Amino acid sequence: MRASGYERNTNDWYVEPAWAVDALLSVERQFIGPVMDPCCGGGNIPRQMEDQGVSTVSADVCDRGMWPVDMVGDFRSAIPAVGPNSIISNPPYGEAREFIDCALAHTADRVCVLLRLAFLEGIARRDWFATVPLARVWVSSRRMSMPPGGSDVPPKGGAIAYAWFVFEHGWSGRPVIGFLPDVAKEVAA
Repeated sequence: MRASGYERNTNDWYVEPAWAVDALLSVERQFIGPVMDPCCGGGNIPRQMEDQGVSTVSADVCDRGMWPVDMVGDFRSAIPAVGPNSIISNPPYGEAREFIDCALAHTADRVCVLLRLAFLEGIARRDWFATVPLARVWVSSRRMSMPPGGSDVPPKGGAIAYAWFVFEHGWSGRPVIGFLPDVAKEVAA
């Protein structure tokens, strides 16, 4: 059992709540060109982006049949192949730093990743953060529940603090810390 209270998913597929994507899109606007989600899972992030008029490119390690995937492949091959201007994603946590480095190497605008707030911790990460353009950290005051994808496991109350980390090309200076606004939370049917 993981700290989240869920069993580990084979492909690190955990479903973020739609309201978390809507909250990000209410504070991060005017993306350049199509925005890629290279770890789209069931398509939750691109679906929310398209609902708000943002054009998308979707990829994942496998086609789960829940969203039209433009490319099947690991983020290490999908991101360079597409070369998107921006990325919004819920990447595999164990590979988050590698994901961000790859995304920054192949984008021109922004990289927005949903991670545990604790991603800010650690001496090695502190040194790494000094080398990347971390512009904003959007903290979710509402705890998120991210059940394993492809399962019938319902979302729980949420015990982990999450934030959207926004890396912006050309950013210099210290990152700005802000709080996600409250947006309509989906109601379970």
